[in-house]
Amino acid sequence: MTLRPILFLAIGLLLQACGAQAEPEGAVSGPIQIESVAVRLNDADPSVTSVGHFAYAGGVAMTSPDSDHFGGLSDLSLTKDGQITAVTDGGDLLTGQLVLDHGKLVGIDQASLQTLKGQDGQPLASKRQGDAEGIVRWPNGDLMVSFERDHRIWLYPAAGGPPKVMPKPDIAMEDNNGMEGLSLAPAQGPDAYWVGVEPGTVWLCHLKTVCAEHPNLPKPPEGFRLSALNEAPNGDLILLFHRWDPAQKISRISVQIVRQPASTHPQMVDALNLSPPLTVDNFEGVWADARKGGGLRLYLLTDDNFSKTQRNLFMAFDWTPAGPNP
Repeated sequence: MTLRPILFLAIGLLLQACGAQAEPEGAVSGPIQIESVAVRLNDADPSVTSVGHFAYAGGVAMTSPDSDHFGGLSDLSLTKDGQITAVTDGGDLLTGQLVLDHGKLVGIDQASLQTLKGQDGQPLASKRQGDAEGIVRWPNGDLMVSFERDHRIWLYPAAGGPPKVMPKPDIAMEDNNGMEGLSLAPAQGPDAYWVGVEPGTVWLCHLKTVCAEHPNLPKPPEGFRLSALNEAPNGDLILLFHRWDPAQKISRISVQIVRQPASTHPQMVDALNLSPPLTVDNFEGVWADARKGGGLRLYLLTDDNFSKTQRNLFMAFDWTPAGPNP
C-alpha cells in the first residue's frame, strides 16, 4: 500500500474520532434563523482584549435550528451597508445582514441559504461540484466563486443565467488543495482579482487575460497553509494562514497585512497571530474594511467542517498601525 492511501485512512479515522458529521445532502432555498452566542478572545482571562496592535471588536459562535446546511463557511464578502455574502463547503450561498452593537460584532440577521446552481441551471448536487472556497462581489452585483476538487472559478451574473468560466491559475492542483483565496483587486485594475492557492502561491488575474503568479509575497509559515485573502480598501493585501495540529487537536492562524503586494518588494507590516488559549478555530474567511481615523477592521470566519467538535466562529479585530497611517 502506498503512503497516500494510508494518509487518507488516517485522516478518515481522525475525523471519526473527532465526531465529524456527514455533509448535508440535497438543495436548500429560503430564510433561516442564526443564533449567536458571544465569545471572548480568551475564555480563561476575560481581561485579554487585544493581540499586539489588534483590538478585539466582538465575536460570536453561530448555529441555526432551521437547516443542517448551515456550516462549512469558507469565505465572505461584505458591502458598505453591512450585507454579508458567504459560501460553504456544501455549495450553498449564505446571505444576511451584519449586526453590530456600538461597533462590536454581535451576529448576522435576515439570513438566507441558497444552493448554488451549475451551468445546467440545476443545484450543485455533489461535494466535488459544490466545494466552494472563495467568493467576491463585483461592483455591478455579479458574484464570483472559486471551487476546489473540480478546480474552477465561476462568475454568476447579477441579471441571472448560467455561471461563466473565468480565468484561474494554470497549474496542477491536488483534489482538496486548491483555490482557497479569492478577492477583488481594485488597486490593480477594475477587472483584477487575486487568487490564493492552498500551498501558498498567490496569483493576480483579470477577467479576460491569463493569471500571473506574484512570487515575492509572503509564503505560509512552516506547517501552515493559505486559507483566505482579501485586498483592503487601501490596497494592502490580507493573507490568512492556518495550521491544524492533529497531535494537540488545536488550530493556529496568522493573518498578515502586506503593503504594495503587486510590487517587486512587498512589505509585511503587521500580523495577527492566534493560538490557544486565545479563541481560535479553522478560520477560512477574511474581510477588511477601512476604519475611521485610519487602520482596518478585520472580520474572520471559520469553517466548522460540519463537525460536532468545531464551531462556526465570526470574529472582528480593529487594527491600528504602529506608525503613521497610510
